Amino acid sequence: MAFMIRSLRTLALLALGLWLAGCCPGTQTDERGWPRELVLGLVPALEAEALVENLDPLTRHLEAELGIPVRSFVPADYTGLVEALGSGRADIGMLPPFAAMLGMRRYDLEPVLISVRLGETGYQTQWLTSDPGVCDEPPTRDELGMLECHGDIAQVRGQTVAFTDPNSTSGYLFPALQLLDGGIDPESDIRSLYVGGHDAAVLAVRAGDVRFGVSYDDARSMVRPQYPDVAERVIRFNRAPMIPNDGVTLRPGLPEDLRAAIIDAFVSLEATQQHLPREERVLWVLYEIDGFQPMTADVYDPVAASYDRLRR
Repeated sequence: MAFMIRSLRTLALLALGLWLAGCCPGTQTDERGWPRELVLGLVPALEAEALVENLDPLTRHLEAELGIPVRSFVPADYTGLVEALGSGRADIGMLPPFAAMLGMRRYDLEPVLISVRLGETGYQTQWLTSDPGVCDEPPTRDELGMLECHGDIAQVRGQTVAFTDPNSTSGYLFPALQLLDGGIDPESDIRSLYVGGHDAAVLAVRAGDVRFGVSYDDARSMVRPQYPDVAERVIRFNRAPMIPNDGVTLRPGLPEDLRAAIIDAFVSLEATQQHLPREERVLWVLYEIDGFQPMTADVYDPVAASYDRLRR
């Protein structure tokens, strides 16, 4: 099974590389030294089809602000986008913290903006279950009307856990460290099922495919419009420590004036949509982002430290 998953990922990355090689020659520049076309990649926090459906408003905004065509794509996983940015086949990526950190180490990728959600530039993993017996006390409802309780994550020992992707900060890295801190080896004491998107992890718990799953907090709101009973069937019972948010990352070598223009274009999107209800704003639909703040060089240091610890 593991070999099959690796093979499928290899094929997906090969297909992505061939597509990018054919669609976006990197040597074509205009009189300013800007590429005649930019390539934007988004990681699959949602199912890829759902992201693709909502990409047009973002690409149209960037094209209007920058004055050049923008292509967008959703790779099979985080690694695909990091490799595309590192090879110069993509120019802009909306990367989660772990992928951004690896890209910084391997290819000198440059995170330039960090996402803001509900006034915060950080977020947490949530542990999910469909079994109220996990809870120390009967579940109650949070401010979104979702069920929550407190339960010990030691109960996942010997169980199958739905993670999102082994390269996901909230979907694997930080919850794996939390398990280690609790004396549970994420490699040998549980069975890991990698389901791809955060919505897929929520739905795996909802459907009873697994007893436990993780996602960013609160990914249940993504699937609630289509599956209203997620508020009744999926219980948050624990959280991992805070993680710095995802954001906008650029490949190295872009002209400085283009880099500045891209930053301004993303920031201006927030301003132009303030009059809309949150659920209709482009950034909220894609990743539940309210806006952006400038990125500081050390923001992903906690992610790097956690990664290094997990590798020991």
